[in-house]
Amino acid sequence: MFKISEFSKLSQVPVKTLRFYDQLELLKPAYKDLQSGYRYYTSDQLLLLHRILVFKDLGFTLDQIRQLIQDDVSPAEMRGMFRLKQAEIQSLIQSETERLRRIEARLEQIERCETPHREILVKKVDPLMVVSVRETTNRANIPYLFEEIGEYVSRNWGAEPSSHMVVWHSCPECESSINLEIACPISQPLPDTDRFKIKLLPEVTVASVRHFSRPDTDAPVSIELGSWIEKNGYRISTDMPSREHYLSRQEGSESRYVTESQMPIVAN
Repeated sequence: MFKISEFSKLSQVPVKTLRFYDQLELLKPAYKDLQSGYRYYTSDQLLLLHRILVFKDLGFTLDQIRQLIQDDVSPAEMRGMFRLKQAEIQSLIQSETERLRRIEARLEQIERCETPHREILVKKVDPLMVVSVRETTNRANIPYLFEEIGEYVSRNWGAEPSSHMVVWHSCPECESSINLEIACPISQPLPDTDRFKIKLLPEVTVASVRHFSRPDTDAPVSIELGSWIEKNGYRISTDMPSREHYLSRQEGSESRYVTESQMPIVAN
């Protein structure tokens, strides 16, 4: 048998790591002197430690490695864990490849001595519970719809809504026939009515930009977003509507808001 210091030198794994593996019951010493506390390992455990290091190099967590090195783990279970890890790494590669495209596009901008008018961010928006009302109307009517849904939320929730959203089910430039949905995020369900519905907006990946705007006036950011999406290796999703999230009123103004425009995207 080898003392822990000798085993550490043979395996080139620090003593501190071996003690940590013992605490996790990942690699327990073959013998532990109860009086001195010294740990002793066998040569066979060098092979087990090497297996642990191989799985660690493949990106598995220590908890996952503990499952993989169990004697009773079946080939089917091991295959499943490796396929999950494969999918996880493929997703990470795709995410980092998209990030690399954005960096390259920004470098090209710098080389051309261009300063972006607005900063655009790619992010995942979590599912969001909202109360909503859907209408075919025009942009000029949006502030009145904000007031109407705000009164409903205040009356049934006892508090003013923290923000408003517009979900565009048809183009915002359709003049008097825009199919849109006004929504307010809520943290608990409210009663449905013929007018107001409680729903869950689905998770979506978006290109987003923050700016100042009026809900009753068209803002030109959609053109900037569309151009940015095309240049950075994405395309606009046809499965999800775009959104505008009116976060708070601009200081000193009753009609202008700090707005986040969100356009759903998918990678090319």
